[in-house]
Amino acid sequence: MKRVLPHIEIGLHNDEHVVVVVGDYELADFIEDYLCEECDLPYDYRTTVERLGGEIITLHFPASALLQEIRDSLTKLSSDEIEDIYRLNN
Repeated sequence: MKRVLPHIEIGLHNDEHVVVVVGDYELADFIEDYLCEECDLPYDYRTTVERLGGEIITLHFPASALLQEIRDSLTKLSSDEIEDIYRLNN
């Protein structure tokens, strides 16, 4: 997994498909909307793991999704904006 923004990592799940791991529920909703609606990069499903202080959400993308395309889309976001969204919930 590689950190691309604060609280957001990207990588391959079992070397099969791209996953984006987000360390906050509200931030995950923002990332979902951004990738799906603005970048036309819909994910297949999401998983959630409870942790002390919140949740970790993993967005699982179809096998056809390209890691570099998703990474490039995420890096267009502002780190400051990501931190602001994260702070709302934490």
